[in-house]
Amino acid sequence: MESCILAFDIGTSAVKASLVSEDLKVRAEAAQSYGTRHPAPQQAEQSALDWWDAAVAAARRLFEANAGDAKKVCAIGVSGHMLGLLPVDGAGEPLGPALIHSDTRALQEAQAVERTVGREKLYDLTGNVLSAAAPLCKALWLKNNRPEIYGRTARFLQSKDYLNFRLTGNMDSTDLSDASHGMLIDIRKKAYLTDVFSGLGLDGERFPQLHVSTDVIGQLSEEAARALGLTAGIPVAAGGGDGACANVGAGIARTGDVYCSLGTTGWIASNMDEPYLDPHRRVFNILSLDGMRCGVFGTVESVGRSVDWAQGIYAPEGIDEMNRMAAEIAPGSEGLIYLPYLEGERTPVFDPLARGVFFGMRPGHDRRHFARAVFEGVSYALAGVIDILRERMPVEEMRIIGGGAKSALWKQIIADAGRVCVRDVDSSAAAATSLGAAAAAGAAVGLFDGIEGAARGIALRSRIEPDPEAGAVYARRMKVYQSLYPCLEDAFRAAALEE
Repeated sequence: MESCILAFDIGTSAVKASLVSEDLKVRAEAAQSYGTRHPAPQQAEQSALDWWDAAVAAARRLFEANAGDAKKVCAIGVSGHMLGLLPVDGAGEPLGPALIHSDTRALQEAQAVERTVGREKLYDLTGNVLSAAAPLCKALWLKNNRPEIYGRTARFLQSKDYLNFRLTGNMDSTDLSDASHGMLIDIRKKAYLTDVFSGLGLDGERFPQLHVSTDVIGQLSEEAARALGLTAGIPVAAGGGDGACANVGAGIARTGDVYCSLGTTGWIASNMDEPYLDPHRRVFNILSLDGMRCGVFGTVESVGRSVDWAQGIYAPEGIDEMNRMAAEIAPGSEGLIYLPYLEGERTPVFDPLARGVFFGMRPGHDRRHFARAVFEGVSYALAGVIDILRERMPVEEMRIIGGGAKSALWKQIIADAGRVCVRDVDSSAAAATSLGAAAAAGAAVGLFDGIEGAARGIALRSRIEPDPEAGAVYARRMKVYQSLYPCLEDAFRAAALEE
């Protein structure tokens, strides 16, 4: 009987359950959504119980539509959004909401870390840029502001770690990708920063045991099996953060390969043999699922979020209408420029206080111009990441994944602004993260010859060549775009004091 892998992908707004075949193809999938709370500025929270309930609902729906496949599942893999912090007690019960990646309330704690450890030293140790979003800072915030919860915390978990606990009963597990991005480990030694924890007054024992993503960390429990409609005893892999999983799902196997993910948050990443410690600290490093290589990332905080926000305002008829309207306007949007800082920004400014801006508005601009300017603004941000990578190596071709990859117009704008050939991968636009989680689980049980062997199975499809004429327009507009943040930095800080 042909076996398959069950992959869970905990996204920002939903959990997706996918059945993945032995040749790393998604056979079927189902999703269940949930909400995010924003109780105050810079705060973003989710309920871990919602993650589990959504995973159960998605899996149930998946197996109801694919009767008989539940008996074919030979391994389970999980991916989840990164840079979170979920405190749980000794029984694994959540002690409060999870502070997710877009939560930047720990600004004072980030400043304390900078004073105590030093921004440059921390980047040298972790390969990551100090940010209030980092779990290191969030743990310190919890200690300072919720001491009763901190005192009861047995483990700090990431989203996929909590789902693994619900699947297996093992809450003492995380992986190198989540831990490296969270500024919790020495990226070269692949061990926790015990001296840093001690200097900050944090108890390192509250962080779970480190694994590579292909380690089996337990078997599906009887309780979880009943909830999901599966058989107990199925091996569960440690899994990985969504960024590291997406690398594999995009087919990134060789050193120097580059891809772009167009999700709620967007990023561009390259596979390298060693961490890339940028002297200007504009990129960050995430260890690969097998711990053998390093993904070098530049992240734009509000990519898909900007497009979704704009679509709701300028094209309430739907995303197809927004694409149609934007296509009616020439490259450059007749001088209108959008800064996509809806929830702060990471690469290259790493400023949680930055906010979205439209610049250059004129009486002749209508909603079509605003729609195109949003596509162009996020594309300028992504093109800036490509240029940073070009300081290290040539970038002539880039794979593209994620929900935004469904828009041919957006992909053309990215190709033109980034001066790069854009390639689609031979899988659904939003499947890459699930495929990465499945690859880790499949490698854990011997279905694949390691992570690299699994990634080689992801083929390329269409290609979009950059248009030099449009690229020349975008090169001029990008100079204006990149000049705006330095002019507005002080204003962003002043505005934040009024919130």
